Amino acid sequence: MKLLLYFAVGLFCIATCSAQSLYEAGYFIDNDGNRKECLIKKLSWRNNPTEFEWKRTISSSPKTETIENVKEFAVGEDYRFKRYILQFDLNGDTVGKSTKSKDPNLRYQKIFLRTILQSKTTLYQYSENGVHRFFYTDPNTVYPELLLYKVFYTPDESKKPGKKIIPQENNTYQQQLQDKINCENQDVSKLTYTQRDLKRYFKKYNECKGNEIEYSIRKKINQTKIGIVAAADVSGFTHNSIIGSAGNVSYDDVFVPRYGIFIETFIPFSKVDLSFFLESTYKAFTMDGRDFAISNSEFELDYKSINVAVGPRFHIYLSSKFELFLEGGLTVDFNIGTESNVFADNEIENTTTDYFYGGGLGSGRFKIGFRQYTAKNISKSTSIPDSELTTSSLYLSMNLF
Repeated sequence: MKLLLYFAVGLFCIATCSAQSLYEAGYFIDNDGNRKECLIKKLSWRNNPTEFEWKRTISSSPKTETIENVKEFAVGEDYRFKRYILQFDLNGDTVGKSTKSKDPNLRYQKIFLRTILQSKTTLYQYSENGVHRFFYTDPNTVYPELLLYKVFYTPDESKKPGKKIIPQENNTYQQQLQDKINCENQDVSKLTYTQRDLKRYFKKYNECKGNEIEYSIRKKINQTKIGIVAAADVSGFTHNSIIGSAGNVSYDDVFVPRYGIFIETFIPFSKVDLSFFLESTYKAFTMDGRDFAISNSEFELDYKSINVAVGPRFHIYLSSKFELFLEGGLTVDFNIGTESNVFADNEIENTTTDYFYGGGLGSGRFKIGFRQYTAKNISKSTSIPDSELTTSSLYLSMNLF
């Protein structure tokens, strides 16, 4: 139990420290068109970046690339950026930061656009100081087109007390979409100038046109993986001798196959890749023991259970293809017909709990890991009150989808 506590504290410390400078698998393309797979420092970019830090491996020294040298870069599945020189207006989207002019004051600027949804018709976003501008490309455009939106105001000439200005909106983007990006008469009249509404609109448009959605940003809370797991456990068992103070009875260790399914869900931390998993597996084994205090004594344990494990998993990216993960948690064993010639049927616990800690390596859809479980007592016999079932495990898991 103490070892599990130390592991949990260590896991928390690693997660806290790494949260400040987590590097995740990504890539960038330089001005010459060379693509470099690497690890990129992941930040919560509320403003579109103009530079980023990267490493070749987790132990390498960090380097910095800027918008002047890079045409495109991506970090995991959360961020994709492309460089353009475009015209747009960044006057505020609130009355307090707006102007009286209905028309935007368009200026050229070199920027990284974030890809929101990628298909034959793609949606991009640029954000700076709380102001958001959206762009799109389709087979007929060479460069991203600005979806025009502007907040402006007009003086209040009614001379009523209180109101001095009247807020207005230039919603030209609605007419642009009606004229150029519309399938089967999509309704634009209630479409707001927000990432959520525009992403949904472009997704519906591409699906209507039969275009494949190649990429779409999503919150990590929705990144759920379901897969299968197979394990090779090493189990040992001991209990008190049936002759009081004669010592313990030890059983021969056995290799135990275990297999089942799992579900893993990432939680929406912007800097830390932390997930929680729920795993259900089946195992059955038979082991033999002998009490040397009793002549010709042969004991047998025929163990069958459904095991349910739950816990957090912290991911550390070693390179663009490999990750290290650490995990720990709680397991519950449900007895489904365990038998023994030492214990009566009603002397074996129906449910038992223990804890585990471990880690491993992952690449793509596969993970290989090791777990150490704490010992548990499966006996509720009054004559043999103490027993210890121990388990170590090596497992392989594969994501199905």
